[in-house]
Amino acid sequence: MALKQVAEELGFDEKELEKKALRAFIISELRRIKAEKACILLRYKKYGVKSVNDLFKLIEKDIVSDIDVHDDLIKLDYLEHIEKKLISLLKNLKIE
Repeated sequence: MALKQVAEELGFDEKELEKKALRAFIISELRRIKAEKACILLRYKKYGVKSVNDLFKLIEKDIVSDIDVHDDLIKLDYLEHIEKKLISLLKNLKIE
């Protein structure tokens, strides 16, 4: 079903409906990213890790090996990058 058709059926302005759909999509992606980050960080809960910085502190203190957590660090870095992009997009999305 086309955006134009949905807008007409619901009595919405097409541009406004498009913005609301984008907002909903971005929020959904943010939730997914945050959940994925939480799942990764949960692996290190026994060390009290709640953030990427906490994980780096464990490496600095030689509590965990950077080799052992390398893949998780790369994934977390990527997820944080995407999260920042999504937050920026959400802030720039003007909805009346």
